[in-house]
Amino acid sequence: MSAFDKVIGYEKEKEELLQICDIVKNPEKYSALGVRLPHGILLYGDPGVGKTLMASAFVEEVGRKSFVCRKDKSNEEFVDFITQLFEEAKKNAPCVVFLDDLDKFASDVELGNPEELIAVQSGIDSVKDSEVFVIATANSIRALPRPLRRPGRFDRILEICLPNRRESVEIVRHYLADKKVAADVTAVSVARLLDGNSCAALESVLNEAGIYAGFEGKAEIGKEHLVRAVLRNIFEAEESVNEMSAAEKEEVAFHEAGHAVAALSFDAEGVGLISVRPSKSDARGVVQIFKGEGYFGSYELMHQRVVALLAGKAAVELRYGRIDVGAASDMERASAIVQRFITDYAVSGHGLFRLEGRFDGESVTQNDKIVVERTAMMARCYEEAKDVLRKQWTFVEKLAGELVRRDTLVYEDILLLRGETEKTA
Repeated sequence: MSAFDKVIGYEKEKEELLQICDIVKNPEKYSALGVRLPHGILLYGDPGVGKTLMASAFVEEVGRKSFVCRKDKSNEEFVDFITQLFEEAKKNAPCVVFLDDLDKFASDVELGNPEELIAVQSGIDSVKDSEVFVIATANSIRALPRPLRRPGRFDRILEICLPNRRESVEIVRHYLADKKVAADVTAVSVARLLDGNSCAALESVLNEAGIYAGFEGKAEIGKEHLVRAVLRNIFEAEESVNEMSAAEKEEVAFHEAGHAVAALSFDAEGVGLISVRPSKSDARGVVQIFKGEGYFGSYELMHQRVVALLAGKAAVELRYGRIDVGAASDMERASAIVQRFITDYAVSGHGLFRLEGRFDGESVTQNDKIVVERTAMMARCYEEAKDVLRKQWTFVEKLAGELVRRDTLVYEDILLLRGETEKTA
């Protein structure tokens, strides 16, 4: 049994880590081929994706004595601790040094060369000729100085991404194994509600749902408990909409229904949840729109997201004939994507392409042209959003009506309502 068996999903990442484990455990096999032992590996990615779990599994799988370093001391004490840790590791070679949350070691990264990271860099250099392997985790790789993460210090840098939909199902199935759930609560239905979230978030939501069920004296965790937990933990939504007037609730319902219908017009399974419950971040409602696999490599998928973001404002305008003043956040997010289209992807021609970090030579004229093109592209996307909604307005009205009545709808509810709409069309 491998130590990596406790890590659910992430097969490619585990395969790469097992390869490094084999090199560390069987150096003679590789030295016969003229291969040197890698000095270290860095795992980075969003908080909660399982970096520490994978690194711990790596240490366990290697089977060497390990030295773990986490930031739990004042800056001056911590610098001394790092230095001493590498000295001890060198004396106890062969061994592994595990630097957890490396990007949190220094509080003043912006100031240039923080002493904590200089100490790490010096420590790694000091054990290069010893059988000391270094594995580190970080949330933000950009927070680490480039010299620290170069080959020779970290020979492999591995991004640990959020679990995809298939991996999410596996993770949820694992967490559900020791819980009593209702018959309609399946790994697939729960994973759909939690699509795009970290392993830690998946576990937290399932536990929160269990707390709700237990407090109500239920023998099983029901879908209503899971939806409530998702709204609270993932979207920070309020428990009710009691403070909202009937007119305001209806407007929010049309706004969220607009987002959902536009997203569903591009991807029939693209929405997991809609709610008119306001969130603590001042959003008046919630709609969970999935990002398809390959989203960041597809102009088409990003364009569709812009249209879906603008469709909330469009729905309110089509229904009431007035400006939706609650769409500022949507406009900002859509505008940021469109800006990347123009300056990063040269969608509007190479004349407006912008090299990262190089703004000094830009003329006022070029900036003005970017603003004009962004405004025009946003206007075109907004008209597209209205066209999409006009074609499916009966569905928009049906979703909005159900949201007014029930506050929250999940994918299965949306699918049923869509089927009813198509039958009466």
